Amino acid sequence: MTLRSSLLVLATAVACGGCMSAQLYDGPKRDPEEVARISGDPVVTAGSPITVILRRVDGQDIGLTQTTVELLEGEHSLLVDCRIAETKSTSRHELKVEVFGGRRYRLRAESGAGLRGCSGVSLEAQD
Repeated sequence: MTLRSSLLVLATAVACGGCMSAQLYDGPKRDPEEVARISGDPVVTAGSPITVILRRVDGQDIGLTQTTVELLEGEHSLLVDCRIAETKSTSRHELKVEVFGGRRYRLRAESGAGLRGCSGVSLEAQD
């Protein structure tokens, strides 16, 4: 492993050492069956051609170390950045989604030809 690779791995580990979930509802922590979990990618990702970063949920900014949010069931508005490593470009996408308690969801990029652009972002349920 080269020095540059080692430093990149170290930076990723440091940045994601604080990666955590944000509770985006009032009151005490609820049972996992009552909340929906939406996950994006860490801001720093080593070697990933496309990175999907959750920026805002229902008008509330998401911290850089928070890659997952816990929400109550229902409709929500997401603001997501899609970064393409090769072109060093970022596009911003707004999604209106409906989520259900007890489910996990993952943000997925819809890439253009040759991973040179991000044509959209979708929210996929994970089973």
